[in-house]
This record gives sequence, C-alpha cells and structure tokens, in this order.
Amino acid sequence: MILPHIQIARAHWLLGALFLAIVLEAYLPILRPDGRPEESRSVVIPWMLMIGGVGVWATTVFADVVHDMLIHTLWGDILFAAGALVLARRRGAYERPWLDWVLPLAFLGCGALFLVHVEIDPGGQGAHWHLAIGLLLLAAGLLELARLRWRQASAIPLGLAPLAAVALALIAIPVAAAS
Repeated sequence: MILPHIQIARAHWLLGALFLAIVLEAYLPILRPDGRPEESRSVVIPWMLMIGGVGVWATTVFADVVHDMLIHTLWGDILFAAGALVLARRRGAYERPWLDWVLPLAFLGCGALFLVHVEIDPGGQGAHWHLAIGLLLLAAGLLELARLRWRQASAIPLGLAPLAAVALALIAIPVAAAS
C-alpha cells in the first residue's frame, strides 16, 4: 500500500510539529528564581522522541523503495534510542555525563542519514529539501557538540536556529508540495 501525497504531507507536518515542540522544550532555557538555568525533568519530550521514532518506523510499512525502508528504520532507531536515554535521565534512573551528548549526536546521526538518503537517490522527489534538512541537522549537532565540549553558557543554545529551521521545513515543505 502506498500513501497518497496528502497523507505523506500530513505525516511530515505532524513530525515537524512534534520536532518543533521537542526543540523548544529541550533548548529554550528554564530559569530558576535566581536566574540560573535549570534542566527540565519533563518526560513529555523523551516520549515524543520515542513516538516520533515509532512514526518514522511506520514508513517502512508504507514505503515502496528499499532505501526508504532502510533509512526510515535507522531514523526510527536513533529517535527511539535518544528518547529512551533522555527519559532515563529525566526520571533520575540513569545519570552519566555523556548523556548531555545524546541529542546532539542524534541530530548528527539523522542529518547524516538525510545525506545518505539523497546520495542513494539524488533525483528523488524532495531531494533538495532532504539535503537542506540533513545539512541543518548536521550544523545543529556540531554546534551543540561544540557548545558542550567547551561548556560555553549562552542565553540561547547555538543549535536552536538550525533545529527550528528543520522543524519549519518539515512542516511547510511537504504541505506546500501536496497542495
């Protein structure tokens, strides 16, 4: 079964909205009364990552191209694993310094998979958007890794702009293409 373009657009819109919520909750600082930033302990975002991963896995059922099946399965794996690790940390069940790196590495992994997706099928529908989203995710992951590496405190995290652009592209582009 192959989904019509409007169904694909709706799925991308939903994924983009989910991703925007994740990005804003994870990267906009929560300030304590004394003005210092505080890490969120909300379990909503990890669950959203895992639900997004399951949603991306669903593409393997509807895809009619093998490389789409493979790439979407790997995207789902990355999102689900990142969600599970963030959930364990936010619940207080697992606390390790390397958990700070989970989301930036997930962005890097998903960005690299976007580039692989384009490399496998450079003439495919939406290849230029896949390329843009992949590059934005790579930029966001690298900027966030750099911020973590040098422990630079900033009012707004470096990776926020490219991550917000990814979310807006996921929302706008497929909807425009389907209309």
